[in-house]
Amino acid sequence: MKKKRRMPEFDHYIALASILGAGLSLFLYYRYSRETQAYVIFTTAIGYTVWGVLHHKLIHYLTIEIIFEYVLVAALGSLVVLSLVGY
Repeated sequence: MKKKRRMPEFDHYIALASILGAGLSLFLYYRYSRETQAYVIFTTAIGYTVWGVLHHKLIHYLTIEIIFEYVLVAALGSLVVLSLVGY
């Protein structure tokens, strides 16, 4: 008997947690280099945006509004973090 999965997109969320976790780890690792931290922030934001687009594409619910939302949330999050670290 095949076991029913409760949350079919669970793997997607594991990938998101990995992207954000790696971003946080690298951000803390390079705490003495603001320039490198900025690269980490932008790379994490791009990873988040790509993850969101792929996630919605795979569940067949991708619209231009969703893409726009992920881009704006990533940009806003990047600006907030950069302003908090004093850039």
